[in-house]
Amino acid sequence: MNIKDILTRRTIYQQTDNWYVVDKEFAWNLSRLKEDVFQYMDQDIRIPVVFCDSCEANKIVSELGEEEAEYLSYASGIYWREVGIIFIFRFDDYLPLLETIFHELRHVMQEDIPELRARFELDKYLPYEQRLIEKDAFQFAKEKLLQYKYHHYQMAQ
Repeated sequence: MNIKDILTRRTIYQQTDNWYVVDKEFAWNLSRLKEDVFQYMDQDIRIPVVFCDSCEANKIVSELGEEEAEYLSYASGIYWREVGIIFIFRFDDYLPLLETIFHELRHVMQEDIPELRARFELDKYLPYEQRLIEKDAFQFAKEKLLQYKYHHYQMAQ
């Protein structure tokens, strides 16, 4: 079973390409959000992105045949490598939402960087704040968010 089959059994409030909103609390225009994100990305990443709560993400992953994760309640989002999906759990505020998406997309990009790809397995044995892949993703997201803010500041002038 694939993600599209699983999502057809749920209410999809918005969909843009392979980005899906299955949480009615999501208040943003998904098409505009995706445009805002990819305006600052150097490559088009076609991984599915699902906006939902962590409980729903666990259900989806379970239906895909993978183990559920217990630590999701504290996360804003996650790139779930085993199923090739990004889940976004917190989306109340736009700027933190953008930063989370940039962060998770960077994890997908890390798969194509040999020295970082090797770190996925090594880093899982380190505390979160010491993981090289996380430091890299946080830095990337911070830079992209600064670009977004600068561009929107310039547009407002």
